[in-house]
Amino acid sequence: MPKFTDVTSTLNLKQLTKFKNSQVSFGNLHLALTLHYPTQFDAKVYRCSVNGNNANGTDVSLSAKKGVEYETNSTALIEEIRRLKKDEDTYKCSFKKTDRLGSRVHFFASSEIIKERIEPLTLNCSFQVLEEDQNETSTLQALYILHETNGVIATINKGQPVMTTIHGGHSNSRNAKGEIFDNELKDSYLQVTLSNLQFSESGKYFCEAHAKRSQGGVERLNKMLTISVLSPTFEDLVKVMEKVLRKSDEDNISIHENKQTLKYIQEDSDTKEKNIKSIEEDLNTKQQNIISLKEDFNAFQRTMNTFREKLEVISANVSQIERERTEDKEIASCREVKTREERVVVTLASG
Repeated sequence: MPKFTDVTSTLNLKQLTKFKNSQVSFGNLHLALTLHYPTQFDAKVYRCSVNGNNANGTDVSLSAKKGVEYETNSTALIEEIRRLKKDEDTYKCSFKKTDRLGSRVHFFASSEIIKERIEPLTLNCSFQVLEEDQNETSTLQALYILHETNGVIATINKGQPVMTTIHGGHSNSRNAKGEIFDNELKDSYLQVTLSNLQFSESGKYFCEAHAKRSQGGVERLNKMLTISVLSPTFEDLVKVMEKVLRKSDEDNISIHENKQTLKYIQEDSDTKEKNIKSIEEDLNTKQQNIISLKEDFNAFQRTMNTFREKLEVISANVSQIERERTEDKEIASCREVKTREERVVVTLASG
């Protein structure tokens, strides 16, 4: 928290905490602190305390506090762009191995000349950490891709997904991706692809990295590209029409092939459906045959039972006949008599 001591009787100001790129103003009844290039680390709660005496000579102590929030699409970023535009050499310089933070920012474009509403523009902003100075390292906090007048196009903060913005109601298609890595093995990056660009989107594009220094403080690293969006010529339109016609022919061929494929699939489906119906009919026929066989087997079983009963009757009749024949047979000798009775009266054939 910044601390100030104001002696109103002598109009002397004592600033207890120093801020980089800050300005302090004061008067008999006011005290103001201005941070010209605030960062997300300046988003804090600031308190103002006033001590003095009222008209009755009683000591009075008053205080008020104000919370400051950080927004990625802030006026501070636009002001930063304007400040950087004052010195073109700042953007054209390359970060060498002697950089104080040991870091480099790279900014590339798919092309620096874009045909209006025809060609897409891909911008890639990357942050590379070097291992030249182990005593002074930096940790990337955020990456931005900005336009000099339209402001923030895309941004990514550490631990958060990529965000894109739309300015002035312009709804050009945007496809953004990016990631901030904690290790030095991979370069953090932010990439955005813009399509349907208009002439008003010509100008300077900026890649900005916010890095937190290991020994304290925040550093902003910048790189600039100048992109020109030109009106297409007649030859460009002819080439586009050729591409459109070629693409249309390819699409028609693809549609025809897809229709043929669908036709083959439908025919194959119909054939399989017929086969399934045939199999179902065959199964039904076999099921009927099985039922008929079961009925025939049951009838045969009943016939066999009837035949068995008749055989039993016949067997009983034969046994009865045998007994009767045995009883009617003339006995010629007592040796032929076989019985378990103690006494049997036998009449011999000899009388």
